[in-house]
Amino acid sequence: MKILLINTVNLEANGISTFIINVAKQLVKKNFDVTILTPNEVESNLMKKLKNNGVHLKEINGRSSNLINYFIKLRKYLSYEKFDVVHVNGNSTTMAIELLAAKLAGVKLRIAHSHNTTTEHLLVNKLLRPIFEYSVNERLACNDAAGQWLFKRKKFTVIRNGIDLDKYKYSLEQRKKIREKLGIKSNQKLLGHVGYFNYQKNQIFLVHVLKRLPNDYKLIFIGEGDDLGNIKAEVDKYNLKDRIIFTGNVTNVSDYLSAMDLFLLPSRFEGQPFVLIESSASGLKNIVSDRVSVETDLCENNIYVDLTNIDAWVNAIKEVTVLDRYECSLKYSSILKNRGYDNYKNVCKVLNFYRKML
Repeated sequence: MKILLINTVNLEANGISTFIINVAKQLVKKNFDVTILTPNEVESNLMKKLKNNGVHLKEINGRSSNLINYFIKLRKYLSYEKFDVVHVNGNSTTMAIELLAAKLAGVKLRIAHSHNTTTEHLLVNKLLRPIFEYSVNERLACNDAAGQWLFKRKKFTVIRNGIDLDKYKYSLEQRKKIREKLGIKSNQKLLGHVGYFNYQKNQIFLVHVLKRLPNDYKLIFIGEGDDLGNIKAEVDKYNLKDRIIFTGNVTNVSDYLSAMDLFLLPSRFEGQPFVLIESSASGLKNIVSDRVSVETDLCENNIYVDLTNIDAWVNAIKEVTVLDRYECSLKYSSILKNRGYDNYKNVCKVLNFYRKML
């Protein structure tokens, strides 16, 4: 079986990319021919990692800047390579671009996989609906909310955003190591956030939350993105440089989660964010925007707070009691495994889905 996993956003540190890379690596281990197609130039270290894992990579740029040229190149590539499966991952009916190219190229199985509960491009989403419905023949979603948002009343199958649960188990050793590296004292509370810096993730909100908290609270931002410069400017504006840490992208997120005392997610919208699975596996409690589906509260460790009320966030953070992290990590990991968030099992579900539909 020859499989193409298409990313409609850049292949970098984000949830959709994490899903695609996890699936690709596991499918290769099962001796399938797997290619990831992405609209950006992939960073060299990630490219090397994919190659070492036996995953092919194809870059076709211009999805957002020269759509016609992107479509022509994509259709030509699909016609030449003769994939059995084209599995498109995204947030909206803009996946119609890839799905139509696959249909015209004669690809038998054309999957749209919904990873979110809304889009920033609502008008385009509406206009492309007819082409989307014409081109897609199977539907997947990260959870019920994401599926209902994109597929309306059409039937879809849920494949959870699984992770390597053992990798994210709490480590006291790594907690001490990272906190020492960051200069976090034992009596200080470290709040944390992991995510791409953009409108959706809404990191600027956390800067305003921190400035209302006592000085023994510090905040760490992990990730990069288009809004990073604006966030750093806001930090400078309120003289919070000594209380907010920017790490950029890191390869050991699990170690940094162990170092945190509380995880914060102020998103304006979400599907099933990987990072809440990861933080929960690490035994953390999560303060989460009320714009995020309650379906994400898998371990009953999320506290949902009104995104329009900064004081409510400040109070919620102050009121959280940090429990035995090791015991919570074991408990939450067990719950996540039982609820379908084990990466290996989920890849088996993806593969079985392919086989069933071909």
